[in-house]
Amino acid sequence: MRLIGDANDYFGKGLCGGQLIVAARASLAVRAERQIIAGNVILYGATAGEVFHASGHVEERFCVRNSGATAVVEGVGDHGCEYMTGGRCWSSGPPGANFGAGMSGGIAYVYDPERHLHRPLQP
Repeated sequence: MRLIGDANDYFGKGLCGGQLIVAARASLAVRAERQIIAGNVILYGATAGEVFHASGHVEERFCVRNSGATAVVEGVGDHGCEYMTGGRCWSSGPPGANFGAGMSGGIAYVYDPERHLHRPLQP
């Protein structure tokens, strides 16, 4: 499925195969890579399949409990890849807080030039 525009919360929840693509509208007046293109809890509990988010970030809890799906995104909000047990996630943008918390499997590739993942937690 290919969606031109943006997706709401729970997009791809429980995905067990197939391919989902979300792309920003070509007429978007602002820089698309700085926009939120999908809501919260994307790919929750996915077991297989692929999700691609082109030209935009996703909100909180991306790929939570993912056990086998592959995802490509331009940036992730807080709690990305939380409790992930399998699958793969590529993020070409900065990660939010608590990225990978409880992650026990899978692989997350994150482009993090500002080293957000290496900062100590603030009290």
